[in-house]
Amino acid sequence: MVQVKSPGRRGGVVDGLWTALLGALISTLPGMASATPSIAGSIGVSSDYVLRGISQNRGDPALQGDLHLQFAPGWSIGLWGSQVQLLPHRHSVELDSYLQWTRPLGSDFNLALGATHYAYPRDPRPINYDYHEFTAALSWRDQLYATIAYAPSVNLFTTYGYTVEHDKRVYTFELAAHRSLCAHLDALAGVGFYGPRDIDYASYTYGSASLVWHYAKWRADLSWIAVQNADHRWYNQGKAGGPLTLSLSWSFQEPP
Repeated sequence: MVQVKSPGRRGGVVDGLWTALLGALISTLPGMASATPSIAGSIGVSSDYVLRGISQNRGDPALQGDLHLQFAPGWSIGLWGSQVQLLPHRHSVELDSYLQWTRPLGSDFNLALGATHYAYPRDPRPINYDYHEFTAALSWRDQLYATIAYAPSVNLFTTYGYTVEHDKRVYTFELAAHRSLCAHLDALAGVGFYGPRDIDYASYTYGSASLVWHYAKWRADLSWIAVQNADHRWYNQGKAGGPLTLSLSWSFQEPP
């Protein structure tokens, strides 16, 4: 039997996440007047845009970029974009606008809260796939990370018979580890679970292992991607191309 939650329940979760972000913003208002805003961003190219184990560009290279404003201690607002190919030979873009707040918890831990709107202009699919997502992440000494994400209303689409699941709640859980190998080389590894509510056949696990080279404003990532067998899934049935991906980016930060 499918369990249906009331709209009030869903709104309560969203309201709680927004309240946490707004409360954090209000608490920093006294220090905003003396804060010095700065603009930062990056531009790069990837051999494939992979989101939570699934290729968003069908194994083709993708141009990507980010621009954000750090406007108060711990606060940033920005826009991230990438080329996508959500249907075969139908090219479009993904644009993600986001608000993020970070705060240290003692000397070892850091907390980050975020809200992101995923938008797909000129989406070739026959439904509106735009959605909101809220995240909470806890890190330990920049070495271990735990993240939970919640999207209150997502439309899931599959090209298998053009089937749609409307207005689904989606939870995502991720664990990751980071280790510095030498002055310019890091290792990253992580595992995650993508879980739409009440449609188990759309859920799956994924993971990755990466080597990251960084020098000055340049960064290169070589990643091995693993994703649970797609045979049992009706939605999110794609696999990462490769499964190796390579990306190169250049970043900048400019004070006012």
